[in-house]
Amino acid sequence: MDHLFWRVTPTMDDHQFAWILWYIWKARNSKVFSNLDVEPMDTLKKAEVESRLWAEAQEISTQRISQQVEGRRLPTIPGRWCFTDGSWKDKENFSGQGWFSTLQGFQGLMGARNIWASLSPLHSEVEALIWAMECMRNLRQYQVTFATDCSQLVKMVSEPRE
Repeated sequence: MDHLFWRVTPTMDDHQFAWILWYIWKARNSKVFSNLDVEPMDTLKKAEVESRLWAEAQEISTQRISQQVEGRRLPTIPGRWCFTDGSWKDKENFSGQGWFSTLQGFQGLMGARNIWASLSPLHSEVEALIWAMECMRNLRQYQVTFATDCSQLVKMVSEPRE
């Protein structure tokens, strides 16, 4: 420790020691648990790089941004809109569904749930739309325009013949 703290040349910052010890410990764990050998110089180089990056990230910038960013208001859409979305991942046990409803002059309402996985991404989107419609009906909101990001679903409900 005497060498680390007082006799090292060139002098090192205090935080570098912590990073060196951390990477020595990580190299030890790699050897013990994964039987991987890490070269000592690689360990030291990684520690030096991480130490330098960490020190740079800790510096507080005193430079102020003088440019004023103008806040933009999103255009209001007249009437009540309900945006729906469904999530689906292959080999997952659950799907996600959500909706967000707007009405000019009021804060939005939203709903989200996690259900057993749907058969496909399209099924998930359809189930999310149906659930949002049921929620709007239960809230006695009968004049609602629904929107989704799923073009297949839009085509399916726009052209029921297909």
